[in-house]
Amino acid sequence: MTEVPYWGRFWEKVEPTGFCWNWTASKRTGGYGQFYPKPGPPQAAHRIAYELLVGPIPAGLVIDHLCRNRTCVNPSHM
Repeated sequence: MTEVPYWGRFWEKVEPTGFCWNWTASKRTGGYGQFYPKPGPPQAAHRIAYELLVGPIPAGLVIDHLCRNRTCVNPSHM
């Protein structure tokens, strides 16, 4: 059996609604999605989506949900 790359596992947990892309898996206190890309601590799902589709997040940049939906991982809403 082949292991699915982490980005494949990641997108399985996203539900596009036409506007927001809602995270359907584990959430942190406060409602933000979290994901375990490999062994180690969980990472914020919206930050992973941004880095997969846009690129690295520059140092000092705070990613904020402009749609005000904490479960959203749509990079165009950051």
